[in-house]
Order: sequence, then C-alpha cells, then structure tokens
Amino acid sequence: MQHDPVELLDEPRHRSSRLAAEGAAAATIGVEITTPQRLATIEREWRDLCGRALADNAFLEPSLIAAAAEVGAAEIAVLLAWSAPQPDTPSRLIGLWALARRHAFPLLPVPMLKTPVIDHAFLGTPVLDRDDAAQALSGMLDAIAAERSLPDLLSIGSLDASGPVAAVFAEVLARRGSPCTRLETRLRPSLLKSASGGGTSPVSPSRAKALRKKQQRLARQGVVSCTRHAGGSEVGPAIEEFLTLEASGWKGRRSSRGQAILRTPVLTSFFRRAIAALANRHQAQIIALRLDGRAIAMQVTVQSGETAFTWKSAYDEAHRACAPGLLLHQEVTGRFLADPALRAVDSCNHHDTGHMAEFWAGRREVSDLIVDARPRRTALFGLVSTLELGHRRLREAARRCRSMLLALRHHGAHSVPETGKAGGGQP
Repeated sequence: MQHDPVELLDEPRHRSSRLAAEGAAAATIGVEITTPQRLATIEREWRDLCGRALADNAFLEPSLIAAAAEVGAAEIAVLLAWSAPQPDTPSRLIGLWALARRHAFPLLPVPMLKTPVIDHAFLGTPVLDRDDAAQALSGMLDAIAAERSLPDLLSIGSLDASGPVAAVFAEVLARRGSPCTRLETRLRPSLLKSASGGGTSPVSPSRAKALRKKQQRLARQGVVSCTRHAGGSEVGPAIEEFLTLEASGWKGRRSSRGQAILRTPVLTSFFRRAIAALANRHQAQIIALRLDGRAIAMQVTVQSGETAFTWKSAYDEAHRACAPGLLLHQEVTGRFLADPALRAVDSCNHHDTGHMAEFWAGRREVSDLIVDARPRRTALFGLVSTLELGHRRLREAARRCRSMLLALRHHGAHSVPETGKAGGGQP
C-alpha cells in the first residue's frame, strides 16, 4: 500500500519508513510515522485491527488522539505498522501507537517520546495484531531509532504488564538488545467476566445491609433515578453536568491535589471533544445517579473492542453519607455484566484502592517503563532512568509522610482528655 508523504510536527519533509524482514517466509513490515490527522483516513483499517488486537486500548482511539492534537495538548507522532503477507496482497494495519514529544524533567531538557499522549489517559499499551505483534512492535522501534527528528528514549506509562502484550515487549526488547528500566508496577481493579457472567467479589451480609440502608436513606430525600447518556445529542449536556459536579468537590479546590478538569482550559477542551466524538461512534457513555433530577454521582466510560474503561467519576460531597458514588458503582457494574459485547472493564485506578477494588475481583498489572529504541545502552538512558527512579522514590516517601501526619492529626483530634470531657479542667 502506498501512502502520500505526510508532515510530522510541522516539518515539511517526508518521514522515513523502515522495512523489517523476519525471514524469507515472514511478512514484510512497513512503518509509517505520521500525524493524528492521518487517522481520519484509516477508520476501516483501524476497526479491522481492533477485531484482531492482542489487547484493547480506548486511549488510542483515533477520536481521542485527534482531540488531543486539536487542542494542542501535545506534539503527537503516530506510528502505523503495515503488513503485506504476499506481493499481490493489499497491506493491512497490524499496529498503532501514538507518542507525545515531551521533556524528561523540567530541569533536564532531554526530549522523550511519552505514551499515553495526555496525562489523563491510563493505558500506554500499543494496539497490535495478535498474529504479527512482535513484528509490528519491532518495526515501530526500528522506525523510531532510524528517524533522526524523533527522540530515541520512550517513557511508557501504564503498559499492560499482565497480558500478552508484556510478553511481546519482553521478547522484542531482548532480541533487539534494547535497554529497559521498569520504574514501577501496580495492580488496579478490573472486572473480568467469567463464563457464568460473573466477575465481582462477594459482598458480606453486613456490607450489603449497610448499602441498602444508604439507598433507603437517599430515597427518603427525594426521587432517585439513574440515567444513561450515550448519543451525541445527549452527551453534550451530560458532559457539562459532569464537569460542574467534579469541580464542586475536592478536585476543584485550589490545592496541590486539585485536578478537576475545569481547572485546565486545554484539558477541558480535550475532554469535551474526545467524549463527544467517541459518543458519536457509540464508544462513550455517561451514567448518572440523580436525586429529584439533579446528578449526585456520574461515571464516564469509554470503550474499544471488547473492553470498557471507567475513565472519570465524580459525586456530590453534600450527599457523602448516602455513598452516591458507591450506589452508582453497583448500578454500573450490573450494566457491564449484562452487556454481551463486553469481555472486561478496566477501572483506570492508579492503585488497587477504592470501591472498585472492594467489589471487582479481577486485577490488571500495569508497569511504567523507560525504553531505548536503539539496540544498546547509552549514558543518557542510564541518567534518565536513575533520575526518574529517584524522583519516584522521593514522591512515594513524601506521600507516606503526608499520610502519617494526617493519621496522627486525626488521632489527636479524637483523643480528648477525660477532664476536657467533664468540662472540669484545662487541657
């Protein structure tokens, strides 16, 4: 298959492709380095690849990548691996990966290619054809190493380390001799449908009773309903509801922890565009738990192939005592289990915590990696790996100290002397 030359990162010159042959009987792999705009022209090929994919990744959906590029969230390079099994056979897409050009650290201006391309995405796994996965990945790494305008270092966030993609990475990197540093490995909850349709953890009788009481308490305050917004005309207003609800809670407060989408204009524009575009393709939905028609908990879900991703959630903290987020989670879980098109649901949690960890039995292992596309270890690779490992260790130590201080403060607030209780003395 021949493609017209394209420009990458506004540089008016043709991008190189590298052909990799894995033996006389193997397929010829051609890798195209292009821009997000190119994805609009390969919709049919992308859908066909999704049906043959080794693992699904909604954060590589063309609509989402295009939205990130349109709002200027990052400089994005898209790698397309094509295979022509025989000379007279049309090429087919066997791999897709999107990477953003960024610096390793603010004080260390070393350019890197990072995936996912935006911070609010949660899976950096490339989409690879199950029959040609190793050839496609090796070809993409060859193309990066050969293209002088692209950095050789890759920062891969949340690579699916528990599935078949991890095995392909290990095989390809070992064969190439490309160095790799594993920065961190985490477990996050997932809903894996069993043959009987299950996938949830058993709920204790006392826990189930407590949840029923919370539901009854909420029902005494008004009419409780659950609505689903999936079509293009329905999603627009629901997106605005969600953004407002999220910003009304702790994420919207002016603190170092506040990460509400509405606090960042570029992110707000990206989220609106991405969800609307995915909803038009029936790949996004927003489910809301409502009290007298007003949303008090909302869940944004995106889907690719047979996997759904619970991307974003928010709840009204004024109704915290009734656990609206947990009640909505129960509703959403039931809908996922009843959907015959779904095989699994990824929680997108950063850690194995929260109500999804309590109620979903499955776990997905994800790893953060630094990889050099070149088949040798360099001093720069070692420096970046060492600095990133040190940065993460300091950040984790700070998180633990903060948790300890909060626990001590909470304990002190509840440790009132007996004389204080009786009102007969000074503390």
